[in-house]
Amino acid sequence: MCTVSWLVDTDGYQLFFNRDEQRSRSRALAPQAFKKQDSKVLMPVDPDGGGSWISVNDHGLSLCLLNFYQGKMPVGVLKSRGQLLKSLSDLSTQPEIATELSKINLHQYAPFTLLTLALDQQPQGFQWDGKTLETLSIKSPMTSSSVAFDSVYTARHNNFALLGQAPDADQLLAFHQSHQPFNQTGKHSLSDKYQREENGLTIQGELSVCMHRDDAKTVSFSHIQVTEKKATFSYLDGSPCTHQITSIEALRETANQSCLHRAQTSFNPITSNQQEAVSLEL
Repeated sequence: MCTVSWLVDTDGYQLFFNRDEQRSRSRALAPQAFKKQDSKVLMPVDPDGGGSWISVNDHGLSLCLLNFYQGKMPVGVLKSRGQLLKSLSDLSTQPEIATELSKINLHQYAPFTLLTLALDQQPQGFQWDGKTLETLSIKSPMTSSSVAFDSVYTARHNNFALLGQAPDADQLLAFHQSHQPFNQTGKHSLSDKYQREENGLTIQGELSVCMHRDDAKTVSFSHIQVTEKKATFSYLDGSPCTHQITSIEALRETANQSCLHRAQTSFNPITSNQQEAVSLEL
């Protein structure tokens, strides 16, 4: 349960991420600045697992994690997948991520898809299906769902296609706040229990990019922008549709925002708006 999209341009890249979680899960902590070895990392923290689902570091490398529900669950006691992302978050290149993943005993983790974005490199994915690790050639957007994956995938990708061949940042922001109208095509293959009322509209909650079900929902939205000089992390707590933000500039004025400014070969953490940077050992 999550949706991620991105765009790459001459300035760098932008990453958009809806985190979908069980309503019973604890509220995450807003992005914080951590120091690990010689790297600085910005990431929110999941208090239940102690890890994270998305990060960006002072090398310009971003990671984000999707659950891969179609994989086979390994036997035995498993570790949090968020801890895996946290352990990789200070690495500087995609090849380093690949090397480290090849060394780790992945049978201690539930299936996942790990996406990596870096300056001057093609976005890359790694998928652990519970048996084998595969390197993926990825294309925006990507999504996961524990419910009716084929229907969810089709609905979200069809809506993304309506944005055209090269959607801009404001269009992607709107996509991540969007809902799937109920019975839009005259066919409804899923149970009516997923029908919901949101903002005065009847929607198919499980198909929507901004997802709403009785047991789960989109609980936060993250936007990361990386250029040669700066990495900026903007974070909205709660379902993104409730904020009704119409542009990236408006997002930066509203969101909890943290930055890493580049100084020579590294970024130094600074912040604006509500978030204060802290230096913590991972």
